[in-house]
Amino acid sequence: MDLCLPSKPAPEFSYEHQGKRHYITPPPGNIHGEQFLMVAGDSEGYKVRCEITVNSQQYMDYLDIMVKPYWAPRAASRFLELVRQKYYDGVAFNRVVPHGLTQFGIARDFATRTKERELTIWDDFPKGIKFEPGYMSFAGSGHDSRTTEIFIVNPGVSEAQLRMFGENSWETPFATVLDVDNSALRKIYSGYGDMPHFGGRGPDSARIYEEHGYTYLSKEFPKLDYIDRCYVVDEVGLSDLSAGDL
Repeated sequence: MDLCLPSKPAPEFSYEHQGKRHYITPPPGNIHGEQFLMVAGDSEGYKVRCEITVNSQQYMDYLDIMVKPYWAPRAASRFLELVRQKYYDGVAFNRVVPHGLTQFGIARDFATRTKERELTIWDDFPKGIKFEPGYMSFAGSGHDSRTTEIFIVNPGVSEAQLRMFGENSWETPFATVLDVDNSALRKIYSGYGDMPHFGGRGPDSARIYEEHGYTYLSKEFPKLDYIDRCYVVDEVGLSDLSAGDL
């Protein structure tokens, strides 16, 4: 549960979890005049599965992700919201840098990506969590600029590069790919490299945001891999799964 409280809340509030009532005294408000809490009971996180293509769309595989609300509550809440809205279904892995990062998050539908691009969330307050391979963060372009794009730190990243993640205020880990060294993350096509802005041959993200952005991807970058669908594991019933999932 996400709670955004007014600047002068009642001195105490309570909630019930698994038959027990818990009492909370809210912390002081932040610089925005808000008080933000995530009440997750005794949950260690929320497991999300993303079914993806790998090896340049030759096979299907999956990434299991554990979302950690207490690492970065705003980011975790926003990601789970987008997953539940099926925003990431059909999205391309448009930036894959070997021993660097894998980035995605520009919706296939033009109207959807245009709308969500306007909805920014504030930065999370740092919790001192250092990036490691498999850790996930929203990408951004400045203070309080996060929208929908996500990056994952790839296995094999150098120590120097690893230390650079998190230098920007909007780069805050909120989730991790489970068993990252043996995950499908290593199988996502990376032959195009980084974006042109960083000296690579990969897609220009600005062009993907244009009306015919996914036509641009399919014509000029046919080897890219894609997310088929993402879902919160505990919220998917048997009726939602295909025979191949069972």
